[in-house]
Amino acid sequence: MKNLKFWLYAAACFLLIFLTSSKQPAPSAPAVKITKPIEPKQPAIFAGRTDKAPTTERYKCGLPVGRNWLTRNEWKGKGLNKTEKACFKKWKQNYIKQFIKYFGAEVQKEVKNPKFKSIPASLVIAQAIIESQFNTSKLSKTAKNIFGHKYRKPKKGQKLFIGIDEKRPYVIASDDSPKDKFRNYKNQWFCIRAHSYILLRYAKRIKGRPNLQKFLTALCGADNTKDSKKYVKNGGTVYATSCYVGKCYGQKLKDIIDFYNLEKFDK
Repeated sequence: MKNLKFWLYAAACFLLIFLTSSKQPAPSAPAVKITKPIEPKQPAIFAGRTDKAPTTERYKCGLPVGRNWLTRNEWKGKGLNKTEKACFKKWKQNYIKQFIKYFGAEVQKEVKNPKFKSIPASLVIAQAIIESQFNTSKLSKTAKNIFGHKYRKPKKGQKLFIGIDEKRPYVIASDDSPKDKFRNYKNQWFCIRAHSYILLRYAKRIKGRPNLQKFLTALCGADNTKDSKKYVKNGGTVYATSCYVGKCYGQKLKDIIDFYNLEKFDK
């Protein structure tokens, strides 16, 4: 009888231990912190910063209906809902890729001209990107002016540069002042050709064999804001006001060239 009680008691204890252990949660795997990949920061693009968008309806991807240019905020995707932003991001990535491919090929054709062989194609492409927002700014679309060329009335006896619209030689847009005049080209090929001649003027400042870095320095008279400002104070001229205000224009161009690997067009 005593043995029976002992074995019943032992069986009850065993059952209790089994049931208790089965309720314990399984050991969890160590927590793994998941971090979102950091996308490289794109260089700043300044074209269209003062353009105002008329009230307009938008397509599915957030692009305006009946208008082929974008303001700076529209290019950044501001004001779009979640669905539009996702679609716009895909469109923008593809558009940038196609623009660089197409425009890069056009610039390579231009610099094959013996007159312009010293000009780095990467420089021209980067200037088009920063000055026209990848050819989406109002100025580049309505005036075919992809480099932001200012208009100056020809002196007595001089003729308009070939390719400028004779009937409407300029358009007015806000830049350094609210009513700056910009050249109105017949098409963008003439704008590229005009730009080649402009860059040749800066090439005269270069000592020795021209290269990308020497051109970047020639545009601003220096490779940094401080020295560019001194250069202007001493009577020098620069390509853009931003050479000596904020981040140097030459450095902005170099950032774009590096980010989009534009030096491949120099080969």
